[in-house]
Amino acid sequence: MMPISQTRLILLTILVFCLLLATACTGKSILFSHGPRPYYKSDEYTVYRMTSEDTPESLARRFIGDPAMAWMISESNSKDAFVPGNYVIIPLKPRNRGGISETGIQQVAILCYHRFGNHCSSPLCVPEDIFERQMKYLKDNGYNVISPQQMLAFLDYRQPLPKKSVMITVDDGYSSFYEVAYPTLKKYGFTATLFVYTNFVGVSKKALSWDQLRELKAAGFTIGSHTIAHSDLSQQGENENDQQYMARLRRELVDSKKIIDAKLNQDTYFLAYPFGRVNHQAMVITHQAGYKLAATVHRGGNPFFSNRFALNRDQVLKRDMATFITTLNTFQPLSLR
Repeated sequence: MMPISQTRLILLTILVFCLLLATACTGKSILFSHGPRPYYKSDEYTVYRMTSEDTPESLARRFIGDPAMAWMISESNSKDAFVPGNYVIIPLKPRNRGGISETGIQQVAILCYHRFGNHCSSPLCVPEDIFERQMKYLKDNGYNVISPQQMLAFLDYRQPLPKKSVMITVDDGYSSFYEVAYPTLKKYGFTATLFVYTNFVGVSKKALSWDQLRELKAAGFTIGSHTIAHSDLSQQGENENDQQYMARLRRELVDSKKIIDAKLNQDTYFLAYPFGRVNHQAMVITHQAGYKLAATVHRGGNPFFSNRFALNRDQVLKRDMATFITTLNTFQPLSLR
């Protein structure tokens, strides 16, 4: 068993002393023990001595009730803290829900993909080896791939997010996602959101089927709407009057949600506007239809105060890693002093 370092022991002793002092003032209970029980516990923190069976995920499940919150424990301790015999700090309540610091504001990067393959001629197609390198980069550099539900909680100011949070989205519903991207995402423990337009689902071998979408949903992937026919919602067609245009908006937004809801037995809450274009009228109907999130393809990150019906996304079009890395901007420097 590796002994705790003298410096770390001194720091933890100071922490426990401060917590004891706070407890004495508030009258809250404390607990000291040896072995796999808390060394100290308050309403907000636990100081815990690691055993050989403990991981951040198991500690998050035990003390916070959600293994997905393991990042809170990891970010509260040094990388080398998770060794049997060491003491770790376990925050029990969310802190800094908006990711605000005196030097700037946290933001979520949302990546937008379309197709995948071994021989890509279109900029909308990402080669398999490039996608593998991109996902490996996220994993190796400590990025956390979050779900739309986590994003919604962040925008609602209910839950904080890991400092380096990224969401992966894929538009249209091409079968190459299932054949190429899905195995790679599983390899790295990532999930994604797929936006499908219902007229395309199952029409040919190039399109995902409803059965494949059900499988992906069961594996933890989110299925969102990309409308029915992938038409531009931001402007009237050449032969449309105002009434016809509004009827098309409702059909594309409302009916696509109804179709996906029925096919996948869900409440579809995430939409991607076709071509990433939207106007005020389409945004209003999106909200009325029951969606909770909607995405454009405007570049940039998303802080907690973003318009949830006009989220920014960076399309992954170029194939060099340097450009990909520039899309992973998860912090906006800003002096708040």
